[in-house]
Amino acid sequence: MEIRRLEAGELGLLTELFDYNNPAEMIAQVSKEITAGDVDIFAMFDDNRLVGELHAAYRSEDERAVFGRRAYLFAFRIHNEYQGRGLGNELLRYVLRDLAGRGYREFTVGVEDDNKRAKHIYESFGFTELIARKYEEYQGDGYEFGLYLKTGADL
Repeated sequence: MEIRRLEAGELGLLTELFDYNNPAEMIAQVSKEITAGDVDIFAMFDDNRLVGELHAAYRSEDERAVFGRRAYLFAFRIHNEYQGRGLGNELLRYVLRDLAGRGYREFTVGVEDDNKRAKHIYESFGFTELIARKYEEYQGDGYEFGLYLKTGADL
């Protein structure tokens, strides 16, 4: 497996893991965010097939978040055919180490209450402090979730 950051020109690959209501809108928006340095998308490949993704955003609406110190992780997906093999752990560990190597010491994740698999992975990595309940809309779909915080670079 190879893990690397996606380039803006590769964003169409993300439609292999998520059914976007408007893929062109997503590609345009995320291209701007990548170019501005506000977001990275870490992608896991099996040969040339995208099998996992995890997004990291570096700007936050949370006034307690210090720029360059806290990263918000979201859109954590592993292709159904590849689940249950520990690849989610591998991808999350890679991303946390990469971010810690760049000075990040606080990490937040949003996870829906009924997503037991993701909650289990996050808890095993130390995302145990619930700091907020959130509701967001994206391309016409609404998501309610808990925002969990992990501090420190220990993995």
